[in-house]
Amino acid sequence: MRWSLLLLLASSLLFVPALHAESKGWQLFQQSQHAVRTSNFDASYVVFKGEQITSFRWLHGVHEQQQLEQLVPMDVDGIDILRKGKVVYYLTPEKPALITLSSYIKELPSLLYQPIDDLRELYDPVSGSVSQMGGRSAQLLRLTAFHPGRLSYWLWLDVESGFPLRIDTVAEGHQMLERWQVTHLNVSSQLPEPLLALLELPLPTPEQRQLQPAAAAPMASDIQLAWLPSGFKMVEDPLVVPSLGVPLLNYWLLSDGLHQVSVFVQHPNQQPPQAYRDGATTIYVHSTEQFDVTVIGPVTLDIARQIANAVRYD
Repeated sequence: MRWSLLLLLASSLLFVPALHAESKGWQLFQQSQHAVRTSNFDASYVVFKGEQITSFRWLHGVHEQQQLEQLVPMDVDGIDILRKGKVVYYLTPEKPALITLSSYIKELPSLLYQPIDDLRELYDPVSGSVSQMGGRSAQLLRLTAFHPGRLSYWLWLDVESGFPLRIDTVAEGHQMLERWQVTHLNVSSQLPEPLLALLELPLPTPEQRQLQPAAAAPMASDIQLAWLPSGFKMVEDPLVVPSLGVPLLNYWLLSDGLHQVSVFVQHPNQQPPQAYRDGATTIYVHSTEQFDVTVIGPVTLDIARQIANAVRYD
C-alpha cells in the first residue's frame, strides 16, 4: 500500500510541469488576442503561399468602446475593407458596398479571433525560445494539433506587447505551408489617423446591405458522406453554396470551429485523381464511374483523400 501511494504521488507530480506549461502557453496566446483587439496600431504584413506573396496594410483602433479596423490589399487597386464593431464593409469603386456581419475581418488570421476554449480542444500550446524579429524580441509559441492530419501553428509574439509578429501554418513533419509576417508595426495610444476619417464616412446600415446571391441549392440525392475527420462537424444548411461552374449532385460544408472544408459532388468526367496545394489549402479531385468528388480546405492530402473516398450512395 505504501509503495502504491508513493507511485501515485510521484506520477501526479509529473503532470505539474505539463499543466504549468499549458497554462503559460494559453496565457501568451490570450495576451496576443488581447493586443489585436484592444490596441491602436498601424501595421503592414505579407502572406507567403509557395511562390506567391501578397501584402496588406492593417489599421486598428478603439473609439468609444467600439473597434474600428481597416484592411487594404496593397497588390489590388480599388479594394478597401472596413469594420465598425460587428459590421464589415467591402468597398470597391462604382459598386454597392458588400456588407457582412462579423466581429473580425475574414481576410485576417482567424486563429487570432477564435475562443480559447474551442482551441483547447484542438491544440497543445508549448512556448519556445525568444529570438529577434524586425528589431523586436519575439516569443515562440507552438500550437500543436492533437489529431493527426490537422494543421498546426507556430506563432512569434512580441515580448513587450504580445502582438503577433509571425504565424506559420505547419503540416506534419514541420513543413511550412503558409507564412503570415508583420513587416511594419506602430502601436500608439492614439487612434491611427486614417481611422479618424472612417468615423465620418457615410456608410450604409446593415439593413441596407447588398448580399451576394446564394447559389442554387444542389438537387436532393441519396449520395451521402460516410466519414468526417476527427473534430469536424457538418454545417447544417450553409447560407451560400459555392459554385464550381457545373451542376452539383450534392455539397457539404465541414467545420471544426476554426477551419472549413468544402466537399462537392458532380457528374463524372472519368479523370485520374488530381491534387493541388495553395499554401495551406488542399484541392483534391477524385473520380469514379458514378460521380466526381472535389475536396477543398486546409487539411492534409491524406485527409482530403479519405473524405473523398467516404462519399457514396446510401
